[in-house]
Amino acid sequence: MLFKSLFKTGLTTLVVAAGLLSSAAFAHTDEYLDTVVGPNGGQLRMAGAYHFELLLVKDAKAGAASAVKLYLLDHANNPQPAKEAKATVLIVSGKQKAKADLTLAQANLLSGSADYTAAEDLKAVVNVTIKTEHGEVTEQAKFTPFKPVPAKAEHEHEHGDAHEHGHEHAEDSKHTHEDGHEKGHQH
Repeated sequence: MLFKSLFKTGLTTLVVAAGLLSSAAFAHTDEYLDTVVGPNGGQLRMAGAYHFELLLVKDAKAGAASAVKLYLLDHANNPQPAKEAKATVLIVSGKQKAKADLTLAQANLLSGSADYTAAEDLKAVVNVTIKTEHGEVTEQAKFTPFKPVPAKAEHEHEHGDAHEHGHEHAEDSKHTHEDGHEKGHQH
């Protein structure tokens, strides 16, 4: 009886953990991150061990250099040191292309400028090379910072049960309590 109880507890823990892990993995998709405003007001993307947050000028017009900012964050959106990092950003909108080399501006901020026009079709590809204790690592992320984003509530509705843990109990979902009575377990 003790073994059966421990087995059920272990199995339930495993199922719940698997559900949490799948929810965590889902949380880092571009679709999900599009519903989250970065801590500095920019668009977030996952890149390896990092979240990159890109900020472009919302009213940028061709013919003048506009700011390009990239924040390095961890997966909880806490600042990560950018001291040993360098980045390039390729910005494409229609037939217009621009490139920016970003350098350290603050502890977790790389910045530079480029000649671009803020438009819904603008796409940016960021390549960041970071020195770590294991050597240099290059991470890439793709952004669409001016593309309209669905509201978070609509996003959750589209995916329905994707955020639930979806654990199921075995056919024998009765538990024996200290008084010897079995009670059904409902969800």
